[in-house]
Amino acid sequence: MAMSEVLVQVTRGDLVECVHRGSVAVVDVHGRIVFHVGDPWLITYMRSACKPIQAMGLFLSGAAESFGLSDAEIAVTCGSHSGQMEHVEAVRDLLAKAQVPEQELNCGIHAPIDKPTRLALYQRGGDPSEVHCNCSGKHAGMLAICAQMGWGRSGYRFLEHPLQQWLLKQVGVVSDMATEAIHTAPDGCGVTVHGMPISHMAFAFARLASGTGLSEDYRQAAARVVSAMHAHPLLVAGTGRMCTRLNGLPGGRFVAKSGADGVYCIGAVEAGLGIAVKSAEGNGRIAGMVGLEVLNQLGLLTEADQDTLADSLRPENRNLVNDIVGQFTPVFSLVPSSLLGYSMKFG
Repeated sequence: MAMSEVLVQVTRGDLVECVHRGSVAVVDVHGRIVFHVGDPWLITYMRSACKPIQAMGLFLSGAAESFGLSDAEIAVTCGSHSGQMEHVEAVRDLLAKAQVPEQELNCGIHAPIDKPTRLALYQRGGDPSEVHCNCSGKHAGMLAICAQMGWGRSGYRFLEHPLQQWLLKQVGVVSDMATEAIHTAPDGCGVTVHGMPISHMAFAFARLASGTGLSEDYRQAAARVVSAMHAHPLLVAGTGRMCTRLNGLPGGRFVAKSGADGVYCIGAVEAGLGIAVKSAEGNGRIAGMVGLEVLNQLGLLTEADQDTLADSLRPENRNLVNDIVGQFTPVFSLVPSSLLGYSMKFG
């Protein structure tokens, strides 16, 4: 069994102060593991990287059409947003269209991730509410599906609820996983989260990005979700964040979504590839950076992309007074999976 490998080293001065380990899987639209680092069969939870797949349910249920949801409102359901004004407004607009009271959100409360927004909220004497939670868009979308399908909304986040059983099957279809093989547990926001090998996460993003191998209704739903993420990348994350920057690159060539505890998934639309990264110690910052380096090693980043994303490809290590004290550097190389005897097809 392959183990995680060193993906990134961090320097301070002239010393390597720490290293970050993890695994990577690169899978094509036919389900072939074409490159890997570490263990491409590592089983872990997809966390919020699953949100774009769950958002497909808005189209598969008919909720998006029935409630006249905009691309902005679809995009925020895919996001782990920063709680900025644009995010809060999109979530509230979605709930209003579905005629679901904001009080029915059951995702927990935390302060806005975006620092200026957080400070402005406190300066005017406000308190954060559930709508500021980074997962409120996903939860609003789930409540809209319940409203469309006629399911009671109480307990919508629990596995035994019809919504979560329906979404579990949907995740299984896109990731090519039997539902009984998918691990389930409560996520940070309390809703059901899905565990599977990172190779299946990568396959899910290859299919999400391309539609290849999906039935027509799933293919159309995937295309609509990806289109919304490209049209409104800010709503997928927030100002300056990796998902916003990657989804916002010219040409809509990538669809990207982070997950908590060091998960990062990318679909390369034109190349027909999916990428899944898992940081062994759950470091979210290096997961996105590793995803970018994978794209770089695959030759999928243009020179303009590299210039635009230079600060994320090779981030500086800065201290609290903003001095540059070192650097984060990727130190891995993608391995063709056939060289080490990995099956080129899973299932």
